[in-house]
Amino acid sequence: MRDILMRGINPRPLAVARILVGLVAFGFTFEWIRVLLRVSSGNYLTLPVVVGTPSPGRELVLTLFAISLGASAAMILGLAGRVPAITVALTTAAVLLLDQQTYSNHMVLLFMLALFLGMSDSTQALSLSRSRHKTEVTYWPAFLIKSQISVLYAWTAIAKINPQYLSGEVLGTFMQPWVPVPDGLLPAAAILSVVTEAILAVALWIPEVRIAAFVLGGGLHIGIVVALDSPAPLIGFGLLMLSGYVLFASGSGRTYTPASPKGKTAQLSAGI
Repeated sequence: MRDILMRGINPRPLAVARILVGLVAFGFTFEWIRVLLRVSSGNYLTLPVVVGTPSPGRELVLTLFAISLGASAAMILGLAGRVPAITVALTTAAVLLLDQQTYSNHMVLLFMLALFLGMSDSTQALSLSRSRHKTEVTYWPAFLIKSQISVLYAWTAIAKINPQYLSGEVLGTFMQPWVPVPDGLLPAAAILSVVTEAILAVALWIPEVRIAAFVLGGGLHIGIVVALDSPAPLIGFGLLMLSGYVLFASGSGRTYTPASPKGKTAQLSAGI
């Protein structure tokens, strides 16, 4: 496992993931600011994560807003190394801890991916930084992101194995009214979504079926955005998942061997 994690990869896939996560962070900032401004006004219900915690003040909320926008923009542009991604992760964590009404699975996923990108050298490509860029960076942060995507699919599939979801009730509640799915087929659609997510949790790791997994996953996320209500956060969720797909497409990097007399220094490993 250590040999796998310490492999080297081209920084471009990590850079693409960084840009995607930065775009989502920028967009999600405008989503949570509305919630926290209502909370800070004192005119709406507050649900502190820790009982007894005072409501956040308007100044704190606006400060977090400015920091989040700046860090997200720096992530997109590849400026200041790892600092912007770590800042996005910390800001997202702070927002989640200020009030329960800011919670969403999408925000938690944003926190995790930004944190992992903050551990990587994703700014070594597709960056406005003038510093000399590396041609290869360590693989393990990419592995963490890929693992997070896989775990999310697996856990989502497991969590949906309950009578309420498998009956089609949940899909029927959130489905756009124009989607031509009869009520009688909703249970089949629910079961199909569970099977799809369970397959993706494993298939993305298998090179022989990875292209088929990409098609299946793309169809799943496009279908979610098109068919369900409130598509804006679902678009962001899809982009976060896409950042993982980019890394799956890049493989697991190169394993280096000592230079031979003929000058061969590396062999491409097509493992995980």
